[in-house]
Amino acid sequence: MSICLGIDFGTSTNVVTYWDANKKTAVPVPLGKYGMPNVFPNVIYYESATNKIVGDDAVAKGKQDPTNAVFAIKRRLESVDFKQAVPKLGLSLSSEDIATDIFGWIKKSVEEKYGGQPVDGVVISVPFAFQHRERKRIERAAQRAGLKVLGLIEEPVAAALSFGLIERATRGKNEKILVFDLGGGTFDVTIFDFQKQSDRQFAIKVITTDGATKLGGIDIDDAIVDNLLGMLDKQFPDYNLDTRDSKVQEKEAFMLRQQAIEMKEILSDDEEADLIFTSSISDEFLLDDVITRDDLIGWLRSFMTKIEDVLNSALDDADLEPKDIDRIIMVGGTSNIPAVNELVREYFGKEPEQVRQLDLMVGEGAGIYCGLKYVEKSLECNIAVGVSRDIGINRNGRFKLMLARNTLYGTPSAVEIITLNRLGQKDISVPIVQGNQTVNSKVATIDVPIDVQNKLSGNRIGVRLNTDKNSGTILYELYDVSSNGKAGALLKSDKAGEE
Repeated sequence: MSICLGIDFGTSTNVVTYWDANKKTAVPVPLGKYGMPNVFPNVIYYESATNKIVGDDAVAKGKQDPTNAVFAIKRRLESVDFKQAVPKLGLSLSSEDIATDIFGWIKKSVEEKYGGQPVDGVVISVPFAFQHRERKRIERAAQRAGLKVLGLIEEPVAAALSFGLIERATRGKNEKILVFDLGGGTFDVTIFDFQKQSDRQFAIKVITTDGATKLGGIDIDDAIVDNLLGMLDKQFPDYNLDTRDSKVQEKEAFMLRQQAIEMKEILSDDEEADLIFTSSISDEFLLDDVITRDDLIGWLRSFMTKIEDVLNSALDDADLEPKDIDRIIMVGGTSNIPAVNELVREYFGKEPEQVRQLDLMVGEGAGIYCGLKYVEKSLECNIAVGVSRDIGINRNGRFKLMLARNTLYGTPSAVEIITLNRLGQKDISVPIVQGNQTVNSKVATIDVPIDVQNKLSGNRIGVRLNTDKNSGTILYELYDVSSNGKAGALLKSDKAGEE
C-alpha cells in the first residue's frame, strides 16, 4: 500500500489525511481524541530526548509542566532568532527544530497505524502569507523528519479542492470565488477565478491575496485571557499575577488559556457559558460567573475591525465590490464563531457556502491534491498562483523590485545588472527582500562564490529571480555580463538560501 499524505500544519491544530486509492479520496488519519479524532493540537511536550509527545496528551502534560511544552510553533517560523529553552533536554531549540520533531511524530504515528508501511510522500499546506523563509523552514523541517515533500499547496487552494468545486461547479462557467481562511494563527483572504472544464480538469487563477500572519483564534484566546485577568484583578486586589515568580506566571497563563479556549468553543454553539475558574495560585482566587456571547463580541471589537480591514484591502486590490463575489467559502476552525459568520454575511450581503467540518478542509484538500497529482497523476489542474508580496533585491540600501505582487509562480523576472565590489576576495551575498520601497524585510540570500566571480568578464553580474511552481520558494540565476552591458552565459542557478 502506498501512503501519501496531506498535512495541514496549523497554528493551533493539525490534520493529516492519506490518499485512499480505492475510494479515490483523502481520508483523515485518526491521530487525536476527545471527540475530534482527526484534529489534534499542534502542541509538543518533551518528556525526554527519546519521548516526544504531540497532541492532546501534550496539552495534558503541559498543564502540569508548561516549561517543557511548546505551543503555536507555526507562528515562530518567521523569526530569525527564536529559541525555546527545554529544561528536560538541556537544550534551546529553534522553531525549525521543534517543527521537525512534530513532523517526526506524525511520520512515526502514521506508519504505526498502517502496519509499519513507510510514508512515500507528503503535500503540506501553507498560508498564502508565508514568505520564502517560512516556506523553506516548514519544507526543510518535514525533510529532516524523513518525509519526502512532493510539494506545498496554498491553504485556500487546498480548501477549494476539499470543498468539491470540481463537482459543484457548472462546466464552462467562470466564477469569482473568495476563500475566507481564518485559522488558529493566520488569516488569509484569496480571490480567484475558477472554471471547470471537465470532472478532472479545472483552472484556478488567483486574482489577489491578502491577510494577516498574526490574526486568528490565538488572538481571540488572548482577548479572553486579558478579560479574565481583568476580572481577577478587580475581584481580588491581592491577585497581582505580574509580581509573582516566573514559573507561577507560566502555569497560571497556561491555565487561563485553556479556560479561554473552552469558553470560545462553548460560545460558538451556545448563547452563554458558565465560567468557573480556580487559580493555580490559590483556591481563594475563584471566578464563578456567566459569560454571554454578547460579552465575547464586545471583547472582540478590535479583532473584527482587523478582519474587515483585510477584506477591504483584498477587494480594493482586485478592483471588485462585495457584490462581484459569486461564492464565499469559509475555512478554518475560527470561522465557526457566530460573530465572524455574521460579519461575513453582512459584508457580502449573501450567505457563505455551508461546509460540514471547517477544520478538516485544508488537510483534506492537501490529501486530494497529493493523491490526484502525484499518485493517480490524473488531475489536470491549471493552478495559477502568484506571490503574495513584492520581491526584489537590496542594493546599497535600496529596494529594487523584480517580482511584483501577484506575479504567477514560475514567471521569471527580467535580468537585473548589478556591480560587485571586492571581487575575488571572498564569497559575496546579495540580499533578497520582500515588501516595498519603504517597508521590507530580508528573507533570503543569493550566494556568489569566488569560483563564479572568477568567471565574470568584469565586475558586473546579471541576476534573475523566479519562484518554484510547486512551493513558491525563491529561485535565482546568475549571468555573466558582456562589455555592452547585456546578460551572457548562465553561471549559476539555485534555490535562494536563508538570510
